[in-house]
Amino acid sequence: MNIILAVDIINGKVVKAFAGVRINYKPLFLGNKDYSDPIKLISNIKKKIDLKKVYIADLDSISKLGTNNRLIEKILYNFPDITFLIDAGFDYPLSVYYYHKRKKNQELDNYKIVLGTETLRNFNLKSYTFLKKTEISIDFNGKQNNWIKRIKKEKICLDIILMFLDKVGGRGLDFKLIKKLKGCLTSHNLTVAGGVKTEGQIAQLSRVGVQNVLSSSLLHKMLSRDSFESLDINFL
Repeated sequence: MNIILAVDIINGKVVKAFAGVRINYKPLFLGNKDYSDPIKLISNIKKKIDLKKVYIADLDSISKLGTNNRLIEKILYNFPDITFLIDAGFDYPLSVYYYHKRKKNQELDNYKIVLGTETLRNFNLKSYTFLKKTEISIDFNGKQNNWIKRIKKEKICLDIILMFLDKVGGRGLDFKLIKKLKGCLTSHNLTVAGGVKTEGQIAQLSRVGVQNVLSSSLLHKMLSRDSFESLDINFL
């Protein structure tokens, strides 16, 4: 089991996500310390663990209210040894193409894009010729069943994030549902996002067959108490 740090950004600041209600997201403070600077947050966690992979949600781009593209590029420059999963409201293949083109021009390669079904408009996954550099986030917002059916039919192995938006903020996991999804998507690599709040839950997910966990709450808790030694898991 591997754990991936999740970083949600609004207006250039890391925010504390909870239950998917973005209007209530506030800049991240742990205790009395301000961790709303994403570079500061990632640097502090990186000092504690061998951090190799970070998920970044550009919530302004996802909501079509702006973009944090320059900040994200600065983050990529600052941490060349980390692979970043970028969720930035991609909708059509052309938006993916231009994103890759911009990064190539800036000689940035330490990233993968996340196609979130919340914003994805083209249902033909074969239109996305970049799937080797892509993960697909199935957002559980009431429209997930159609996507699950389509992805189930895909013959190539995909990296799938099961994004439980209403569970974000460590609100618990539906293990019965996750086990069922693992059975449906058995040929794909699964990452669970949203709901994880204890190390014991990570062990349970591993037994179900989930490969990765995407979390912020658990790592924030560890950072605030200045201890990571108890985690008997790998960090990506």
